[in-house]
Amino acid sequence: MKAALIHYDVTRNANEAFDATVMRHVGHMPSIQLLYVAAVLEKAGVEVLYLDPVAMDLDGPALETRLARFDPDLVGLSVFTFHFHNAVSWVARIKALLPRARVILGGVHVGLYPVETLRHIPGADFACAGEAEMVLPGFVERWNAGRGYEGLRGLVWRDGDEIRYAGPAGLCRDLDSVPFPARHLIPNHRYYNFISSRRNYTVLISSRGCPFQCIFCEAQRSNWRGRSAGNVVAEFAECHNRHGVREIDVFDICFTADRRRVMDICRMLVERGLNRDLVWDIRSRVDTIDSEMLAVLRKAGCRRIFYGLESGNPGILGTLCKKADLALMESVVRMTNAAGIGAFGHFLVGAPGETPETARQTVEFARRLPLEFAAFHGLVAFPATELYEKHYMPATGRDYWAEYIASPEPPREPMGRPWTAMTDSEVRRTARRAMIRFYFRPRQIMRILRSVKSWDQLWRYAAAAWDMLRTRAA
Repeated sequence: MKAALIHYDVTRNANEAFDATVMRHVGHMPSIQLLYVAAVLEKAGVEVLYLDPVAMDLDGPALETRLARFDPDLVGLSVFTFHFHNAVSWVARIKALLPRARVILGGVHVGLYPVETLRHIPGADFACAGEAEMVLPGFVERWNAGRGYEGLRGLVWRDGDEIRYAGPAGLCRDLDSVPFPARHLIPNHRYYNFISSRRNYTVLISSRGCPFQCIFCEAQRSNWRGRSAGNVVAEFAECHNRHGVREIDVFDICFTADRRRVMDICRMLVERGLNRDLVWDIRSRVDTIDSEMLAVLRKAGCRRIFYGLESGNPGILGTLCKKADLALMESVVRMTNAAGIGAFGHFLVGAPGETPETARQTVEFARRLPLEFAAFHGLVAFPATELYEKHYMPATGRDYWAEYIASPEPPREPMGRPWTAMTDSEVRRTARRAMIRFYFRPRQIMRILRSVKSWDQLWRYAAAAWDMLRTRAA
């Protein structure tokens, strides 16, 4: 088998949680999920071509030339519910260019809508509704042997006019057995996020799932599984020694869910000297952090922690099932700052019960904290979340996302927030003004300038600031 994987760019739509100006400057990060797929396929003996049109500077004709020259048996794409119609367009494009090739789709979306995905993307032949290492080796084995796919859990496939699905695959319990992402297939020096300070840059995932209960997250109360400390540190070493990586963004939902594992990872990084020329960021919750852990993280090279703070109103926090109170949030952010680690706060606007007054409290709370950066997002009801199933669907009587993927075009109007009296335009305007109020004050400007490590980073910040001012809400 020869397989081509495409990390395509997506277009924005009416339900985006992020401000349009923010998205223009967010950077371009590697698709770590698709790189895991590439690694699993290579381990199964598949020859893989990986294409990222943005990072590889491939315009349409150049991309098509490389695909045609490689002549793959299989082309793989990720599908995102928000950007479902982008996937529809890409599949049609691939089928027109490579009529012999089969197309396989994957991603969280396929796990949510396994049969519907193939039903509404008629050009697709297969879909992987599970973790790649649990489905793809069996799929490749049967493909190479010319056997059928009956009983292969996690695989969706076409059988004549029918769509067949044997049910979900099990979870991978031994994450140490999963090969590291196939970073040798990509130009690591071309990736960055808005606030990264070094090249080469990459993304790393050290655990899957989340044990916490936030109602707006599809990973709510999912089965948390962590890789061993030694396995995580081995990937850090491979990134640094083989790929020249100098900055790692750890994309775990909550890296600090297992305290002992965090301490072991940090100890091993120091023992191997990987803290000397490598910096890294994590995502965490304030109720899983203490001063001792912060000191160890800082020594091991952690330079920034992204905290989901969400709101400055206690009632809103309770509704969202955030267990921390405002005092704990402020205490931990100040401890983080004192430890020499930058704190990035994520906040939501438009939560159940949100009013202009509670939103104002969130902005004032954010301004009071010594945060290096903050982002204010409009809350959106993602599929398979408690927010969607218990707040949106009963209030509207609609399965919006099922309608969305069945529609030939993405709707022009946003789905709305029936749990608050604030309109979509009010939420977006409030989030934009919150960004302006947070960033454009002397103290914050000086705090950000002190964090700058390169001219490239300074230019990115200046360009984003100018864009934000130029397009600020009235």
